[in-house]
Amino acid sequence: MRLSLTSQPASAGLRWFKAGFQELLRQPLAYAGLFATFMLVVLLISVVPLVGGPLLMMSMPLLSLAFVMAAAGTRRGVPVRVAVLVAPWRSGPALQRRRLFQLCLSYAVALTLLLWLAGLIDGGQFDRWLELTAKGDTGSAEWENLANDPAVRDGLLFRVVSGSLLSMLYWHAPPLVLWADQGVAQALFSNVLALWRSLGAFVVYNLCWMAAGLGLMLVQLAVPALGILTLPAWLLLSTAFYASLYASFVDSFAAVSPD
Repeated sequence: MRLSLTSQPASAGLRWFKAGFQELLRQPLAYAGLFATFMLVVLLISVVPLVGGPLLMMSMPLLSLAFVMAAAGTRRGVPVRVAVLVAPWRSGPALQRRRLFQLCLSYAVALTLLLWLAGLIDGGQFDRWLELTAKGDTGSAEWENLANDPAVRDGLLFRVVSGSLLSMLYWHAPPLVLWADQGVAQALFSNVLALWRSLGAFVVYNLCWMAAGLGLMLVQLAVPALGILTLPAWLLLSTAFYASLYASFVDSFAAVSPD
């Protein structure tokens, strides 16, 4: 497939945000099941000694690709199925699969480097704070000290900013490898150009998702009685986000008919 870059106004970001919920409503249970299945699989992978961590990081671009492929399928009347997670590896040229593997590997390497740098910034304090938080020791003196430690805040800020930039670098890269027959470097370059040409739209788009996440978090803090009800809310919000990726892709790249 030949693709050409397009430019979108800032208002497109709001349209992409809405498209995520609209796409989710097409097949809500199927999309939620797809996301939940992926999370379960990566949870099982993560406990495998030695290779679990790297495989977990390599799998992240495949999640966005699965949702883009699923949304493309719904446009043709194809129901969302969990099998879309492995569809890129079951068909297509071997070169295409090799490029996709290289893309996932490069993402894992870049993420590993960022986490290593983050560890240098906070001296491992952030990981300890996260460990205590996961255990529920949020009232302990150690947790309080770590929460007020500038190194922990710096480590958190670095992780958020660098992780967001890395995600943006790989935003459209997986479908470009799969559908546009691009190599890893070319797909990353095309992705950066697409984001730059529609920068205002992507800023609005990300601000909308940040506001949605912050709003849900505030509700969770303000009404603790909701308790376990917030878990499916986060699941649906995360699923809607991934379901919105297809809208941003098709608006950023237009198919060109062969001459």
